[in-house]
Formats: sequence, C-alpha cells, structure tokens
Amino acid sequence: MNCKRQCENIIEFIRDKNKILGTVGAVLGLSGGIDSAVCAILIAEAMSANRCLGIIMPSKNSNPEDEWDARRFADLFGIATDYYPVEMLLNRFEFEERNFEEEKQIIVAEEKLLPRQLDLHNTMCLRGRMYILTYYAFKNNYFQCQTIEKTEWMLGLGDKFGDGAGDIAPIMHLLKSEVYELAEYLGIPSFIMDRKPTSGNTPLTDEEELQMKYPEETDAILVRLLNGASDDTIIKETGLSSDKVSRIHRMFKFSKVKRDIPLCID
Repeated sequence: MNCKRQCENIIEFIRDKNKILGTVGAVLGLSGGIDSAVCAILIAEAMSANRCLGIIMPSKNSNPEDEWDARRFADLFGIATDYYPVEMLLNRFEFEERNFEEEKQIIVAEEKLLPRQLDLHNTMCLRGRMYILTYYAFKNNYFQCQTIEKTEWMLGLGDKFGDGAGDIAPIMHLLKSEVYELAEYLGIPSFIMDRKPTSGNTPLTDEEELQMKYPEETDAILVRLLNGASDDTIIKETGLSSDKVSRIHRMFKFSKVKRDIPLCID
C-alpha cells in the first residue's frame, strides 16, 4: 500500500466532507487503540488538532490502560479531550445483566456466535457511546467520525448503530492490517501500536474472541473471501486450518444483515 497517497486521499476526503456537512470540526471516540488514533491524526492533519475532539468513554469492563493511553496520545499530538464514562448514560436504562460465560453457550441458527454478538451490555456500550458522541457533535457543530475499519465491518465485530455510526468513515475501506501500515507511517507511538485490539467492553481481546491471530490471519482469510475464493482455496493458499477459515466465513455471512440494515423494498 502507498501510505503517502492513502493519507493524502483520506485528508482530502475529510476536508471535502467537512465542507459538505457545514461543520467546523470533528468529534470521535478516543479509545487508546490504533483505529481511533489513526483517525485523530488524519483529522488533525486535515483541519488542525484544535478542531479534533476526542471523547474518552470507558466502561466498567474497560482496561484502565485504555484511558491512560488515550490521554497520553492526545497530549502527545495536542488533541483536545473530554471524559464521559459510558455507565453514566447506561445507568439511565434498564437492561438484563447476563453471565459472560453463559453467553458463550447460546446457539443462534445452529451456529455458535461470538459473545460480542449476543452480549447486551456490550451492545448498549457501543450504542451509548454513539449517543454521547452525537451530543458533542451537535453541541459544537462537529461531524461525527466513526473509526471502524473494513475487517471489523465485514466480520460484524462492530454495531451499525454503535461504533459503525457517524457522518464520515475515513478508514472503512482499509483492512485492519492496512490500518497498522498507515499507523506506522504516521508515527503512532509504540504504546498504541503494541496494544492488542479489543472492544473494551468484555474481558477478552479480539484475538481471544476470534481464536486466531488478528489481523494477520483474519485479513489473510477475509481478503481472499472478498475476492470470491472458496474455503478450500483459502486453506491451501494460507495454510490455515479449516476451522479458522470456516469461522471467518460464517462471521462474514451472518453479519451481512447488519451491513444491509435498514432492510427495505428493492
């Protein structure tokens, strides 16, 4: 990937969409992870750091290092932040708390889905954060930047009305592995680069939930799947197990409805 050209294209995209939307800046969730860091730097490059507002929104299951790294990153690049724990919002709603281990046993459509796809608290966290970001966006006349990338989107690792919501999606065309390439080019510090990706809402990292290397193995499977390769071909070309390949295939298949929402008459 030509990182210089990719950055130039995204920066131009941000400036153009900001003009079309009639906004004067951007707000995004700053998680301490690589996706939000890349988006924040590109927004700062497109419009200046003082027009990028990062909201830190930990949940009760968040690793404290998430917040620390988000603050360190923001200080390093001069990005303004505000702090709004998502539980401050969720406590206003009533929802059923379910045992995390029991979630793993739920079977839907005869396929075992990830706890993330079933855990109500996690979904409420994702959508609650978007509610908080919407508040800041309207308050400041900022556009809402969603930070989900292509791997997460295609595998249903996010929520369309949660971290998949927003006015612009500057990195949704990039696989997770490509986001890492871009991050290295942009000089994202090692305390962000070396973190294991996680939703921040469950005790597990993405690798632990997916049960494979993320993004190395997931992207190797997904890119071939998107190009129309059969499972047998993907197994042969990647050397990965049939279980891993079929798992990614199932996730891609079952998350299609999330990408197609709202459903409407053709």
